Amino acid sequence: MQNIYDLVVIGGGISSSTFIANILKKGFNGKIAVVEAGRGLGGRCSTRYSYKDKKLALNHGCPNFNIKNSIKDSYLDNFIKELLDEKLIKSLDNSFFEFDENYKFSKKFDNEFYLGNVYTSTSHMSKLVENLIHLYNSKDQIDFYFETLIVKLSFKSELWNILSNKNKEIIGKFLVCSSNLLLHKRSLEILNVREIPLREAINKENNMKIDQIIKLTNKQEYIKRINFLIHTKKNYNLEGFFNKEIVHFVFNQKLQKDIGFERIIFQKQIDNSLGIIIHTKNIDFILNKYEREDNKILYKYVSNKLNTFLLKNHITFKNLLLDDISRMNWRASQPIGEGIPERLQLCNEYNIGFCGDWIQLEGYGSVSGAILSGLKLSDKFIEFY
Repeated sequence: MQNIYDLVVIGGGISSSTFIANILKKGFNGKIAVVEAGRGLGGRCSTRYSYKDKKLALNHGCPNFNIKNSIKDSYLDNFIKELLDEKLIKSLDNSFFEFDENYKFSKKFDNEFYLGNVYTSTSHMSKLVENLIHLYNSKDQIDFYFETLIVKLSFKSELWNILSNKNKEIIGKFLVCSSNLLLHKRSLEILNVREIPLREAINKENNMKIDQIIKLTNKQEYIKRINFLIHTKKNYNLEGFFNKEIVHFVFNQKLQKDIGFERIIFQKQIDNSLGIIIHTKNIDFILNKYEREDNKILYKYVSNKLNTFLLKNHITFKNLLLDDISRMNWRASQPIGEGIPERLQLCNEYNIGFCGDWIQLEGYGSVSGAILSGLKLSDKFIEFY
């Protein structure tokens, strides 16, 4: 007889790990399956490890998160304190710098990712997610299914039947979606299916909550992001004030339009090299101009813009090799538009819940919003279960 999980969680990012950690902390004793399309945990808080040396790692997803001063939530505050006490996160104070359109230090921050209290992982961002999800897993309650992409859902006899693209079937009593892919019309192309998986599982007008969450989800759009990843030669350091383990160079809105970059992050590596992550968003003008000709031309553009910024700030950078540049495309990295109301997070009639940065909470569209959604859903789940 096939194993039936008490809980199946689709997605292995920060919201689902927060949710799982909190229900285990509150005493949930059931068996849990975590289903993740990637090679490991992390989601948008991902880390890329070098094929040449697994000790070399770049936080190529969300490299930090912040709790804005406007967010007054004791529940979230207590959770952040717990992460600090467990030494899973640390403050990023004095390690990020914003520049204006003249490439000069800006006294006024306008980047939404650096307002309020700013934190990063004490190791790598994916390790933060891993450590969080294992924080209360002392009874070994969790099975992981990596590189598993869900293509079909069905709900029969009070059970969720979940089918992957590799014909792997997972059955659970309760389902949590931390990604909204299975609710969104983009799933038709990405999963190569004829019907949105959740819509196929629950027919229209069978449940008002499900109808509403699918409708609202499909109104959401996403900021397109591309990250460029660079490794320097060994024994290279930024000099003086910038000689830190990690440095974030953040650009204001006007400079972003000129340079095409949102921020540049330098991350020291264990072999005394530097990893560099260049974050961009909505840079179709760059791609349309350069990518059609030759990828090397695109990389040269990235390199030249990087050097322009560094030179204007008297930061010497001699060891950049064009061959060291690679690229990461984010399919749906940040939701914009109307979020999903918190009241739709859990549907009792169909044993299903939702969490992620796409839920309309304080911090919507950010890591803090994803964390808060996991905390909120964990309370609703424990009360229901």
